[in-house]
Amino acid sequence: MRRPSDILKLFDSENHKLAAWVTAMDPSWKHADANPIIARVIEHAYREHQRFITAQEIAARLLLDSEGRNLVEAAREQQQQQQSLEWLASNMVSWFSQRITVGESDWERAFERNKIDGLWAYKPRA
Repeated sequence: MRRPSDILKLFDSENHKLAAWVTAMDPSWKHADANPIIARVIEHAYREHQRFITAQEIAARLLLDSEGRNLVEAAREQQQQQQSLEWLASNMVSWFSQRITVGESDWERAFERNKIDGLWAYKPRA
C-alpha cells in the first residue's frame, strides 16, 4: 500500500504540468474580501443615483474606491499573466453576480437585481 507522501511524489513526477496548471489557477483574490467592498460600492452609488447600478458602473467605481482599488491591484500582482485592472474589477463583479445567481451568496438578501442591457444591475433592498 502506498503512503500519501508516495502518491504526492508520484503525482508530482508524472503530472508536473497539471500541478503547474493547478498552481497557476489559484485565485488571486478571495470572494470574502471582494464582496463586502462591492456591496459597499453598490450602496454608495445607489445613495447617489437612486436607481439600479449596473455591473459596468460597479466595476468602474470599484477602481475609484481606495479599498477596492487596493484589492484589485493586489490581485493583479498575484497573477502570472497580468490582466488589466478594469478586467479584474469586472471579473470580481461578475463572480459577485454569479454566486448570487447560483444561490450561494448571502448578498442575495441584501440586493434587488434587474437585467439592464443583458447585464445584472443592483440596488439595496428596501
